[in-house]
Amino acid sequence: MEALNALKTVTLADGVENCLLEYIRSSGLQPGDLLPREEELASNLNVSRHIVREGVSRLKALGLVESRKRRGMVLARPNAFAGVTKLADADLFSETECREFMGLRIVMELGMVDFIYARKTKQAIQHLRELAGEPNQAYSGPDEVAFHGALFAIGGNELASGFCEILTRIFDYPMKPDWKLHPPGHSDICEALEHGSLEEFRRVMKAHFEPYQKW
Repeated sequence: MEALNALKTVTLADGVENCLLEYIRSSGLQPGDLLPREEELASNLNVSRHIVREGVSRLKALGLVESRKRRGMVLARPNAFAGVTKLADADLFSETECREFMGLRIVMELGMVDFIYARKTKQAIQHLRELAGEPNQAYSGPDEVAFHGALFAIGGNELASGFCEILTRIFDYPMKPDWKLHPPGHSDICEALEHGSLEEFRRVMKAHFEPYQKW
């Protein structure tokens, strides 16, 4: 009987979550808009406030709902990678999964080459050069993430930039890229972006990632 009660509770919480999502969609709410209070939701849905909290907590875990002092619950702009980031923080990804994340990152960044090249500015390139440091300078995982995060930002894709947050955790994994290949470094990428053609920039980017593709 206890197991059946637990199942019923989970099912009701699912219902609260789904009803709230439908309410958000149908009402055309925007980030910052107020949501109904717990007691109002409990009354309208004919469930306890405990069940309402359980359903709302799932949306909070997704970053879709926030509690504000003196305001109550408001709609937030969700972080598309919130769940994956939590898994990375808990160090739950295997070496194979870390390798696959790196592969996905390479595909995404190479796919944005045209956008990055088309939207480059003198200010953006100057910022990249500051992050790149001196030619042939060794860089850490955080250095790599900061530099490529800035490249993503030039491309103008906020979701891609958010993906860089996950890479911070992935770079903590003891990877074994083949550095004997001596790939172009960050300063070489800056040079190709500022002075080279689109095809030259693409070639340098591909060569930069070659050690990771052989990991």
